Amino acid sequence: MPAQPKSAQTHSRLFAAGALAGAALFAAFLVGFIPLLGQRIPVGVNWLVTLFDLNFRPLVTNASALSTFSLVDASIMLLFGLLMACMYPILRSASRTWALIAVALPFVGVPVYLATATAGRSAVLLAGLISSVLAFRRGFGAPATAVAGVLASATLLVLGDFATAALAPSLLIAFIIAVSYVLWTAWMLLIALELARKARGAAG
Repeated sequence: MPAQPKSAQTHSRLFAAGALAGAALFAAFLVGFIPLLGQRIPVGVNWLVTLFDLNFRPLVTNASALSTFSLVDASIMLLFGLLMACMYPILRSASRTWALIAVALPFVGVPVYLATATAGRSAVLLAGLISSVLAFRRGFGAPATAVAGVLASATLLVLGDFATAALAPSLLIAFIIAVSYVLWTAWMLLIALELARKARGAAG
């Protein structure tokens, strides 16, 4: 069997690492379904679940949870940055500049989050939106995968992060967050599976 070119080996390893990061993110967001269904769990949940709670259960949800540092959120940001970095060879063929921005955003958001315990997490959603558009232009995975990423990241960013901060608690916003959260979690799984497929293909 002929040896694979170094570039193919590098891409295979990158895509495999990205698949692992995507799978870890899928698991982290999947855990968030437990409190979304009204059950308590003994571990921290991500900020998107807190946004849902602030709209769905405002009287029993502590708003200060969004301004308290969370190791879960910080870990998600780092994992998402790794995912974007591993997808860079794919995304850059659509736009090198926007691909670099998608990679940089989560890593820029981490120190901002560490310093403020509030700001910075939206960088993950913005990076998800940019990467989904680039993936659609590049033909990465099924079109439905990119559409799910665009819809989920855009609605969670605008009607999740921004609307929750600016508007009164709303069951409608809670419903939109819940639906978008499902799409976001499914997008993580689809990205992980597609990267695993590409890792196998690059390995030959």
